Amino acid sequence: MGWPTKRVRLSFPEQSSEVVLRVTSGSRIVTALATEEHADAIAAFYREVWNPAATAESVVAATRRGAAQNIAAPGEPTPTALVFAGSRVVGYCGSIPQRLWDGVRERPAYWVKGLMVLPEYRNGPIGYLVVKELSRHLECSTILTVAPAARRLFSALGYTDLGAVTNWTRPLHPSVMAERVDFDALGLNKLPKWMGVGVSAARRTGIAGLAAKLAGLGLDLASGLARLPAAHLDTAGLGAPSRAELDELWITARKNLTASPVRDGAYFETRFGNGAEDGDEDEDEDEDEGNPYTFVTARDRGSLVGVAIVRRPRATSDARLRGIRMATVSEFVFPIDRAYAGLATLGAIERVARAAGADAVTCMTAHPSLCALLRRQGYLRLAGNVHFFLRDVSGLDRLRTDLGAWWLGRGDGESDTSF
Repeated sequence: MGWPTKRVRLSFPEQSSEVVLRVTSGSRIVTALATEEHADAIAAFYREVWNPAATAESVVAATRRGAAQNIAAPGEPTPTALVFAGSRVVGYCGSIPQRLWDGVRERPAYWVKGLMVLPEYRNGPIGYLVVKELSRHLECSTILTVAPAARRLFSALGYTDLGAVTNWTRPLHPSVMAERVDFDALGLNKLPKWMGVGVSAARRTGIAGLAAKLAGLGLDLASGLARLPAAHLDTAGLGAPSRAELDELWITARKNLTASPVRDGAYFETRFGNGAEDGDEDEDEDEDEGNPYTFVTARDRGSLVGVAIVRRPRATSDARLRGIRMATVSEFVFPIDRAYAGLATLGAIERVARAAGADAVTCMTAHPSLCALLRRQGYLRLAGNVHFFLRDVSGLDRLRTDLGAWWLGRGDGESDTSF
């Protein structure tokens, strides 16, 4: 028995002719920017998709809390677009306030986050309509996304795909990784053919673990020697630095950056402080109770010169990892003209990840300065699958569209909670 259908005629500005699509509903399809008046309908959508405990009251509370914390437009609700079929929300796309550094100034912007369409309304116009509605209200916005369908959608709506951000992995227990990892699936299939044959043979003969353990000892020695210029820095502290210290570090670091989300004290406090992940949309959390993030710092005679955020390994992981526990570098800030500060912070990251029981550490960046330090610390380059998109109609000077100019990380847009 088929769904009742209604023919809907849409005008696509990117195309020269109208496109006729069918929607699997007899209800009128309407787009809107979310307000508190929609709280009941939004809560019902949350219960279907993300949080069975969502209520209208919790939606209103989250909306008001978001407005109070909106660093892009203080006091204003964070823009969220909805598509209704009758009175039912069938499409949703939210945003996260941010500020972007363009090499000269900080400007307001938003991450696009939480695109979702109910299953029975997919493969139709709903996704297009909800992103189009949200984009009308955002002068400058960015996206990190993996799915090819989402990438095609954002490209069609005027977003520029700057490319896939490189993934990097530092083995902490190479013997475990050698025995379990699917190298091809993780994008390591570009290794020399002889090396791939050697890995397969070593696994069959049972010597892969031993060989990897010996290689790991050499890797640890080499990375330790590379950090000798930073030996005078103090990396023992694990507590969060003060907002003033983080502000000062960011002001110093941004001088040599041409494009980056702002990573000042207010951002770190809001994003990674206790309870930073509470909310009705938190669909992916499988962590133990409590904050999954740990601050690591590097100090030079008491002054903060580097800070990073390590997310402890998840209870479940990517199937390609076959049970390997992976810690994530969610954020990383240091002045790129002080490489020793970055090296010291990487050493602290490694120590914290080992203490958390991780088999490896993963970091995401395309910036040449950080890439160079990761290589010196034994990180392996993996194929990137997270694409960075930008749309800017603010009328200000254009933001950089070369991916290597951007200081990006896994924590941007809260992507470390999704993929």
